Amino acid sequence: MKNKFILLLMITGVIIGVVSCKKGSLLDKKTETLTEERVFADSTLTYSFINDMYAYTGQDILPQRSNIITSPGSNDYACLDDQTSLSVSFYTNPQGGIMQGSVGAGGYALNNYWTTFYTKIRAANLLMQKLPVTPLSPAKRKRLAGEARFLRAFFYASLVRFYGGVQLMGDEVLDINDALTSKRNAYKECIDYIAKELDAAALDLPLTQDPSEYGRATKGACLALKARMLVTAASPLYNGKSISTDPSVLPLISYSTSYDASLWQKAADACKAVIGMGGYSLVEDNVTRPGNGFWKMFIKGRVNTEYIFPYMITNGTSLESLRFPRSRSGSGWSNPTENAVQYFGMRNGKLISDQSSSYDAKNPYANRDPRFYYSIIYNQAPIYKAGSGTTLVPVDIYFNAATNSLSVDGLANSYTKTGYYSRKMANDSTGTSSSINRVYPVIRFAEIILGYAEALNESGNTEQAVTVINQIRRRAGIEAGSDSRYGVPFGISQVELRKLIQNEYTVEFFQEGHFRYDTRRWRTAEITENKPMLGMYITKETNNSYTYKTITALSVNWQDRSYFAPIPQNEINKAITLIQNPGW
Repeated sequence: MKNKFILLLMITGVIIGVVSCKKGSLLDKKTETLTEERVFADSTLTYSFINDMYAYTGQDILPQRSNIITSPGSNDYACLDDQTSLSVSFYTNPQGGIMQGSVGAGGYALNNYWTTFYTKIRAANLLMQKLPVTPLSPAKRKRLAGEARFLRAFFYASLVRFYGGVQLMGDEVLDINDALTSKRNAYKECIDYIAKELDAAALDLPLTQDPSEYGRATKGACLALKARMLVTAASPLYNGKSISTDPSVLPLISYSTSYDASLWQKAADACKAVIGMGGYSLVEDNVTRPGNGFWKMFIKGRVNTEYIFPYMITNGTSLESLRFPRSRSGSGWSNPTENAVQYFGMRNGKLISDQSSSYDAKNPYANRDPRFYYSIIYNQAPIYKAGSGTTLVPVDIYFNAATNSLSVDGLANSYTKTGYYSRKMANDSTGTSSSINRVYPVIRFAEIILGYAEALNESGNTEQAVTVINQIRRRAGIEAGSDSRYGVPFGISQVELRKLIQNEYTVEFFQEGHFRYDTRRWRTAEITENKPMLGMYITKETNNSYTYKTITALSVNWQDRSYFAPIPQNEINKAITLIQNPGW
């Protein structure tokens, strides 16, 4: 047997081995520590091998991705929403280069997604190949094979969401001497392959894992990821509204070059399959306070009925330490923009642009959608402060006209660049030194509900879609109103409900890593990402009233090529058969 070496990055971050593959490719040999024979002859090391793959499934939701995926030339101390118009990163780059279109395929900040995910795909293939020789029981081998198949599909899905069609490797595990012809598969081939693999993985996985195995893939995770990808494939960017007319490129970035309504029915069926499983439900509590279920879902324990595929993290308050204001012992990273704030409607369910919403620009934070208060730290937002007991203390984010000075958490570099701080998924009722028992949701049931509503509306079943989306709005704590429609007017058109559904996605999944993908699949990024990223400069006047002025926190320069990430230029340079995405 050839002496090959593998990568084993433990959850603890200790490297005990590295993969080998074709010289000059994605998986170059590094250090030689553990042989494959040793790893797969040991059940603990075999589990550690697959644990490493799970460690890379949170790349879209992690508040600080530098420990998992780094940007070329610098670490990415940011969440994925910091590469969109929803929030401004603590550091100028890589966000500046992405939003202003100043980087090319060689230095694109997310290039390491390509390298990382192909590395994990190879690892999944290797595990499936070696499982028969491991000392695990037949039942555990079957389950780990299902998990590896799910993870392989997950990493392909991650690639496809960034790049469009990518090269499918099948079950092949390349050796250092193997030749590789780099050629991208069509987008449709990739989506169909992912869906088929997830169906196969679901057959080998349980409905729920044992408590000691919580966080591993389940049948529900397989079907939910399949639903996510079929909703994506049915969306405009991939279904008749491509950004290119080049016949050599179109198959790589489109599922159908002309609109195919049947794709929405497939998406609806996939979402309905998850809903029909039972066992999943929205975390709802409007008794304690409006929308309390939305708040407690993220911080009250690791297990709940809504999380379908969680990302496991250690207990602690790293999220609060990263994002909270300085007065709360935080670092002030990932500042929400005024653009983001404007997506949050009113408690009555109306958008702030609706003249009947009761929105008051002179008192902009009153009577908003309860999710606003669980997502955004705004001027005078009540937040825990050390020494104040259980009483929440308002955060001061303003310029004080009486003293001619900024408040301690006022708008300034290294504090907040937008006049806002984030509290999404954070516990605003405890200090940054407390230990919070939680996980991050990679896929949660709300996404399936919204996907089903979207697919129903696009299939012409608009009123049925209203009933579905109102499950989300009710849980959010929005008022039902006298008509019990949660602010959705009777007779709403398909077009208007589409806008409402898209807004609902943005509010519900703010800073969970969805917005970049959603605005692209909808082909709305040319609008949402083509506006200056705004902040709010607040002045506390000498009479103690507040005045509000929008400022530009970051200028943008949208280019349609940004609908897809570029294939890393060094990969293009290796193979003339590898076609670059349009505009790059």
